[in-house]
Amino acid sequence: MPTSSLWLALIPLAAVQLYLVWRRLLAYLRFFQQEGYENLRFLKWTRARSLTDPAFLVAVASAFLGPKFPLSIAILSFLVFLALAVAQPDPRSTGKISLRLTDRAKRILITTFVVVVVVWGGLLSVNPTEPVRTGFVASSAVFLLLPVLLLVGNTLLMPYEQLVQRRFEQDAKRLISDVHPFIVGITGSYGKSSTKSMLAHFLRFKGPTLAASGSINTLMGVTRHIRENLVPGDQFMLVEMGAFRVGSIRRLCQLTPPSAGIITAVGEMHLERFGSTEEIVRAKSELAQALPPGSFLVANADSPGALRIARGATHAKVLLYGETSPETLDTRLKDVVFTSKGTTFRLETREAEYSCFVPLLGRPIILNLAGAFTLAVRMGMSPALVIAAMRTLRPVANRLEVVEEDGITWVRDAYNSNPIGFRAALEVAAALPVSRRILVTPGVVELGPEQREANRKLAAEAAAVCDFTVVVSDTNRSAFEAGHRDAGKPGTLVPVETRTEAFRWLRDRLRSGDSVILENDLPDLYEASEGIFLNARPRRPKALKAQV
Repeated sequence: MPTSSLWLALIPLAAVQLYLVWRRLLAYLRFFQQEGYENLRFLKWTRARSLTDPAFLVAVASAFLGPKFPLSIAILSFLVFLALAVAQPDPRSTGKISLRLTDRAKRILITTFVVVVVVWGGLLSVNPTEPVRTGFVASSAVFLLLPVLLLVGNTLLMPYEQLVQRRFEQDAKRLISDVHPFIVGITGSYGKSSTKSMLAHFLRFKGPTLAASGSINTLMGVTRHIRENLVPGDQFMLVEMGAFRVGSIRRLCQLTPPSAGIITAVGEMHLERFGSTEEIVRAKSELAQALPPGSFLVANADSPGALRIARGATHAKVLLYGETSPETLDTRLKDVVFTSKGTTFRLETREAEYSCFVPLLGRPIILNLAGAFTLAVRMGMSPALVIAAMRTLRPVANRLEVVEEDGITWVRDAYNSNPIGFRAALEVAAALPVSRRILVTPGVVELGPEQREANRKLAAEAAAVCDFTVVVSDTNRSAFEAGHRDAGKPGTLVPVETRTEAFRWLRDRLRSGDSVILENDLPDLYEASEGIFLNARPRRPKALKAQV
């Protein structure tokens, strides 16, 4: 049996390990939250990461050495565990996307901690005659299994979470029924948020309009937004509809029955999740299918997928917009010219042609603007009023936002990215009168088996426009190296591990007259998880493993 002095050391040792477990769970929960609480995706991200957790390694070593030097190992491991707990960055205030301790996150955290205590207690009871060795074996098992135990906690809560979500949905449905706004559903692989923002700006000149800021486009996100913000008197409600699988938009349409819809573009975004472009088209077509007969469906004819959905919507009044499509369009974008102050262009409709200016940049954004214009006019707004309202639009932060600071022109397009948006940022950068152009990007992701080739082509195009390309993380590094070799400019590629290193490189080399293009900024899932693991490599898409 342990001596009294050893018991005095084991009790605080157990306490500090529980404290470290709590800190580790917070850290894991941040990544779990970024994966949308999807068990399988989180499990793919974790892989064998917990094997590199210093806490696990210390527990294993202590299990071997503890019986020989019980008091010394107990004291030493206490100090190490305490240092690891204190050194662990607080995920609620660190990282690109900090942990949001919502009610659901708190429930998962507390439930998982209870599961940990139960598992730990069960392991300790296996061999009570050797408390030192058994205790450290139990500790090593807990630290190793923390990601799995987090999933166990989430799974135990699923029936309750589903009940809560159904109650919230019913509340939102009652609000919609009482207020009865005209609902516009907006979907597409990209361009949803900007189209929603611009259309909302126009419609507010006609009547009270509710539209969520940012990219709130999931069932629970939209539900919460309605419950917190929809009020009597709102005439219009714009709903951004995102999807990671077939059926997601159908659920959103059941919650918010659309009276009109916009399909911005249907492409390869999230191909890693969907598996095929065909599945993406199926998912996005659910908005068109939910529209009542005779309602307006506005679709981007430049996008083959969106055009295909529009042609299938025979029950709706289809309105097409675009720039390059050979189709007969209701609104055609023409003569686009970029300046540092904004974009001039013309809109040609079936009735007239209009000269326009908007203080926004980027060809996809201007094309989305044409779609918002098309529906706003069909909803009863005068074209002149909509065109005047365009001049009062303001760039959304980090979405092809051009800012000049201390002689440096920043093209900030870091919110997210796709091949079309990437090329749009390069086009804008090429039009700016600057001395040097420096691209900072991790490339684009979630393109499935197309990801490597897509990034290789983008890298070659970037090398033709930019003096340097700083590629962040190794997610797409191999593809960028190949692309720069294709362009004959391998020496202009600068590989760095993190965004912090990229800005450090910029700080040492930027000079007045330069332009920096910040294109995409991957979530923390794609960068090293500092503070948890010895070798915390970022997640890499499955399709790239054999090629990098």
